[in-house]
Amino acid sequence: MNYLLLVCSDGVPTEAKAAANRSGLPAWLEMLDRRGARAFGERLETPSAAKTVQLRGGETIVTDGPFADTKEFIAGFDIIGCEHLDEAIAIAAQHPVAQSHCIEVRPFAQPSDAPEFCSRDAHAAVGDLAARLGRPVPEGAQRFLIMPCVDGNPGTDDEEAWIIRDGERWASALDERGIEVYGHALAPADAATTVRVRDGETLLSDGPFAETKEFVGGFDVIECAGIEEAVQIAADHPLARFHRCEVRPFWRDA
Repeated sequence: MNYLLLVCSDGVPTEAKAAANRSGLPAWLEMLDRRGARAFGERLETPSAAKTVQLRGGETIVTDGPFADTKEFIAGFDIIGCEHLDEAIAIAAQHPVAQSHCIEVRPFAQPSDAPEFCSRDAHAAVGDLAARLGRPVPEGAQRFLIMPCVDGNPGTDDEEAWIIRDGERWASALDERGIEVYGHALAPADAATTVRVRDGETLLSDGPFAETKEFVGGFDVIECAGIEEAVQIAADHPLARFHRCEVRPFWRDA
């Protein structure tokens, strides 16, 4: 079973916390390698670099910042593979960031629970994902994470049928252009567990990290020329017509 760990922060950490996170990360990654659980992980640019995109009446509406107007925000992510949710939670609790912030644990959606276009390679092995996501980024391209954010409302049957039809077109177009690296739907918000570690105690809460109506419904890693093209791609996502998509660049060292 594959899981997405959303690494969440409530702001710029103190130098002491940042140093602790950096020093603890190699041991955590080594633990993942010993378990054979490590697929991919990456830090994201700060929320100031985020764009939230929606399509209304044929017009693309872009706002600065993440989809959720909360103190906490997604600072990075990890994809892991393990046997069950308890193991994924235990892995998240060992992440150094869990000591001062939180980790949202979300299972990948199963094929029966998601349209084909948003559940490609549902049973992809960790090694296969590591090879695909760990490949070098082409020269002149930049990686972005697109996170479709939904409010849980399924809509009408006609709306759902349109999303599925247009989603297949969207995914095929990205594949043909060589833009899509990997994408997958996530299990519903009620399958999420948010993990914090305080004073050596693991604290669990049901649901996503942000207490808002909207939640991350899936993710797509894409490679394109820059933020303007990434926004256009997000605006063409079938869920942008009825919901919203957050676009966030991968972290790039100065």
